[in-house]
Amino acid sequence: MNKLLYILLILGGFAVLLGVGRFWKLRPETKYNHELHTGETAVLTSKAGSKVWVALDEKDCYPLGVAMSKQDTAYLSSTETNKTAFVAPVGASVKVLGQTESRVHVELTEGVLAGQRGWVEFEYARPRKAGEFR
Repeated sequence: MNKLLYILLILGGFAVLLGVGRFWKLRPETKYNHELHTGETAVLTSKAGSKVWVALDEKDCYPLGVAMSKQDTAYLSSTETNKTAFVAPVGASVKVLGQTESRVHVELTEGVLAGQRGWVEFEYARPRKAGEFR
């Protein structure tokens, strides 16, 4: 009987800790796991090149992200031609307007594209580093 009680106690403790970890998001933020907050200044980033395509509509964001990761220049050019996306330089400063589970709604804050709004997958936006912008 005591063994069964100990096993149930251990399993119950494990379940509580699992729940705490999942819902309180106790994982530390890293370069690949970060959370942007509405109103925060962020930076556009890309592992593949010097440009980031920003979707004008949230539903176009995922296919655009796939095309950027595969470097599908034909698809990327067609989105620019069809005016469903625009190109922004890597390192451009953006203001976070909102977000969903995997997408970030941004507004460019500098250069000729200042004021343009659109959507990017979360991996194409990162928090700015201390002292990165004025």
